[in-house]
Amino acid sequence: MPIVYILNKGPHDYSEARKFGELVVCTDGSLDKWDTSQLYRELSTAMQDSHQDDFLLLTSLASLCGIACAIFAVKHGRINLLIHRGEGYISRTIMLSNGTKENNVPRILRRPHENQ
Repeated sequence: MPIVYILNKGPHDYSEARKFGELVVCTDGSLDKWDTSQLYRELSTAMQDSHQDDFLLLTSLASLCGIACAIFAVKHGRINLLIHRGEGYISRTIMLSNGTKENNVPRILRRPHENQ
């Protein structure tokens, strides 16, 4: 069964997300939006056992959502999102790799003033 990672537990009712998988809370309560290193550490720990079929339930700070998406993308080459719409959640998947080796090779960009 997939896991639904609730990025930050707020006062919302997340029970509708249960139809997508088991709910797991990554962070709880107020967060320091300026301490992005701490946000990364907490999310990285919470999602260390994630699998490619798990979901990120978008909630809370934009920076928290961005960091969670980056972690998931690096680990799985895709992002599975749950977005609240009306009375429930819809899922959206973004595939970041078509499976070719080229897409998994980091590109090194040089600035014009750097030597070749």
